[in-house]
Order: sequence, then C-alpha cells, then structure tokens
Amino acid sequence: MPFGMIPRKQSASSALLLGTALALTPPALFSVAYAAPMPTEAAQDNSGVTTIQSSDAVKWQPAPPMFPHGTKIAVLTGDTTKPGPFTLRVMMPSGSFIPPHTHNLDEMLTVISGNIQHYVGQNIATTQQRALGPGGFVHLPVNVPHAIKAGSQGAVLQVSGTGPFSMAYVNPQDDPRNTGR
Repeated sequence: MPFGMIPRKQSASSALLLGTALALTPPALFSVAYAAPMPTEAAQDNSGVTTIQSSDAVKWQPAPPMFPHGTKIAVLTGDTTKPGPFTLRVMMPSGSFIPPHTHNLDEMLTVISGNIQHYVGQNIATTQQRALGPGGFVHLPVNVPHAIKAGSQGAVLQVSGTGPFSMAYVNPQDDPRNTGR
C-alpha cells in the first residue's frame, strides 16, 4: 500500500459516537460503546479520509456514567468496541479526577488544551506523578495503572489506540457509578 493511504473499514456515516452503553465483562471491566452516528465528513473522493476542520467542529456528547460527572467525549474516528484504530477526545471539567484504572491494550494520550496531573501506579499516594500541559504525551502499555486529574481550567485529552479497548478501575469502588461522583 502506498505511503499515506489509510484503509477504512467503515464509512463515516456508519461510524458511531460514544454513548452511555457499556459492556460488562467481567464486573470490573467495562468497554466503551457507541450509540449515535459519528459527526465526521468523508473526503469527497471517497478515499476513506476523515476530516474535522477545527475544534469547533468536534461533536461532544456526555461521557458514559463510568466517567466523572460533567465529562464529555467525542469520537473522532473508529470504534473502541471493534478491532482497529480509534481516536477520541475527552473533555474533563476543572478539578475532575479519573481514579486509578487500567486498559486491556496500549493507550496513547495527548493533552490538547488545559493541563492535567497524570499518575502512574495503583495508588495515587505512592505513584509517579507528572504535570502535563498542551502537547504533553503519555504512552501507556497494556494494564499499566494510571489516574488523571484535570487542572483548574479543565482539560481536553486525545486518546488513541486499537480496539477493542476497555477500562477497569483498580478499585471497583472508585467507579463513579458506585460513588455518585
């Protein structure tokens, strides 16, 4: 395949947005699922290219309840529940916190705006902590526990990986659905 050509397994109209449906397997392991058409535009030449021209064109949806209250998510491309690459954005309100959790596959996280404290380890009291601002990047190998706290202005993060992709809280009691956060 020539450099720059990216095969596309789905048309933009069949790509789906993150919704509130979650697959539960086993009890502490949750897969992020989709519920509405993906708001992207395919290239006019039908090459399979997805283009979002500016941050104003990103279509935000409320995040599933496994995320802190007020968090929003926008799927840019792909489907986290199916094999293949995906990219999504997560908008975290000021001071919001995603407790220690792991993923079943590698995760690439980039700070788009705002800032975060990123923790690596099973317990934030004993973890490695890094402050990340716009352009900050973290590659998290499979099953590495980590946590994220948004700064005083909130943060927008871009997450990329290969599906199917799931998230499990290190301590199931940290799941916002169990704590009312």
